[in-house]
Amino acid sequence: MNLVLALFAGAIVVLSVFSTLFQRISLPGPLLALAFGVLIGPYAVDLIRIDDFGVPSGTLLEQAARATLAVGLTGVALRLPHGYWRRNIRWIAVIIGLGMIAMLAVATGILSVGLGTPFLMALLIAAIITPTDPVVTTPVVTGSMAEEKIPERVRYNLSAESGINDGLGYLFVMLPVLLMTSPSTAWQELLTKVLLWEILGAAAFGAVIGYLLGKLFVLAKDKNLMEESSYLGFVVPFGLFVLGAGKLLGTDAVLAVFIAAAVFGQVIPQRDESQEDKVDDAVNRFFLLPVFMLVGIALPISEWGQLGWAAPAVIIAAVLGRRLITVWALRPLFRNIHDRPETFFLSWFAPVGVSALFYATLAERHTGNPDIFAYATLAITASVLIHGLSSAPLSAWLKHRQPAQEQGSS
Repeated sequence: MNLVLALFAGAIVVLSVFSTLFQRISLPGPLLALAFGVLIGPYAVDLIRIDDFGVPSGTLLEQAARATLAVGLTGVALRLPHGYWRRNIRWIAVIIGLGMIAMLAVATGILSVGLGTPFLMALLIAAIITPTDPVVTTPVVTGSMAEEKIPERVRYNLSAESGINDGLGYLFVMLPVLLMTSPSTAWQELLTKVLLWEILGAAAFGAVIGYLLGKLFVLAKDKNLMEESSYLGFVVPFGLFVLGAGKLLGTDAVLAVFIAAAVFGQVIPQRDESQEDKVDDAVNRFFLLPVFMLVGIALPISEWGQLGWAAPAVIIAAVLGRRLITVWALRPLFRNIHDRPETFFLSWFAPVGVSALFYATLAERHTGNPDIFAYATLAITASVLIHGLSSAPLSAWLKHRQPAQEQGSS
């Protein structure tokens, strides 16, 4: 335990001290944390193995991912300004209502043809990588550098989409899981238990609890019962409370967290974006980075070799293609919202990360198929490398294009 504390906390200290430098040279925290995990893991210096934690690896990774998502989704939802959902209903309807289905279809087609796996396996892996990860997205759309280079509407729309599609991803993942494990009752269970109770129940529970906690927060502030410094102390347990309570009720707790935080954020007074970024920075350092260190330690590198030489290329094609094809196909529906440079940024930057880890471990637990974890971690690693290394230059490119277009239109 002391070795784990020293290594993990020491790495977080280093990444925090040099965070601005790493961001400028396009080496984001998740990428460095993943590399550090590989370094101290069994395939390098072999200081720590995932079995050393004394918990089954699947359970450890699933629960760590759940907690990280809960706190991360809370920060994402609270970043959105008052009135955001009402003003941007068209974007949300297009990118969620049509976009998720299209991304699932594109990824399934690429994986099914490229890997030669059974259709249900391809559908399951596609469902796992379909959602844009909200936690990995946060370092790119928050902070002074993001505010300087990325337009506000792009940052907000990417945050909102990644938050809500992450929770809805549960519906997509459970479809192939049920078809694999109980094919005779799969559709009935998907419609009744998963959709009506776990999804819609989560939305209702999240909305109610978010509204009530928002009113409680406002009352406490008005009565001077709460110090300003208590905001972070309120936000972190907020996400974990909704996560635990939502799971006890048998709902999709990840979706419940985001809905609750979104409603909560609209009820409480509008806060300055810089304050929200401080919350996000704390979340990234204390929750996101350790999860990626765990992933680095647990990477099934030997199992990757058994997937075949074509697997990495096909996985990369699915991760990138699902988003590029979908966003440009849907562009006529939101061309008045985002111009071409912004559309390219949105079509490229859709990372796969903590949410994919959560759904992969959940699916492996239900099906008992270890190939799910191998494919998912390959997608996570590829996405962290590709999207991580390209985030800074692509953000700079977007900043360069925006002034030129504005001058041209004027």
